[in-house]
Amino acid sequence: MSNETIYDNEKNNDALLLASPLASARSMQISLEAIRLGEAGLTKRRLNLLNRVPNQGEYAAFQHNSITIEDIAYLSAQEGHEFALLRSKNNDILFHGTNTECQFTDDLETLLIQKKMELIAHSHPDRGRIIPSNDDRNFLRRIGQRKSTIISWYTGQQIDFYADEFEVQGGGSEDE
Repeated sequence: MSNETIYDNEKNNDALLLASPLASARSMQISLEAIRLGEAGLTKRRLNLLNRVPNQGEYAAFQHNSITIEDIAYLSAQEGHEFALLRSKNNDILFHGTNTECQFTDDLETLLIQKKMELIAHSHPDRGRIIPSNDDRNFLRRIGQRKSTIISWYTGQQIDFYADEFEVQGGGSEDE
């Protein structure tokens, strides 16, 4: 076998490794669209999550690390509402918001302020670029949390966002 063949095989394997996440992202986008359009439904597990918080403003506790960020995108695609994932050392909290926001109850906000829970992520209806709102950033500042994640229920794209709008991934500000 020549060096050229080995190099070509290595390149092909790298291409396959890179294509896999892209294919997975596209698959999620197609699935979210099918759910939004009523052409597909939620998995049994996700339907069980939704059945525990069927109404806006409701929340429920689940086993620690049992809910994923992707789960809240699928629930949002089904309902047309924002969902949020909060996590403590012992459990996950799934919160069912409205079509425009997740307005947490005072008891949940207190747990976030006391650092007994963390806002892991919430969903947005963004179709293109995900843009955290001023309310998103202000809420992080109010609870004293540095960053969280937003996932689009249209594309499945995720971004980390920061309380400080000038902070970028990696921990520093854009000026550094």
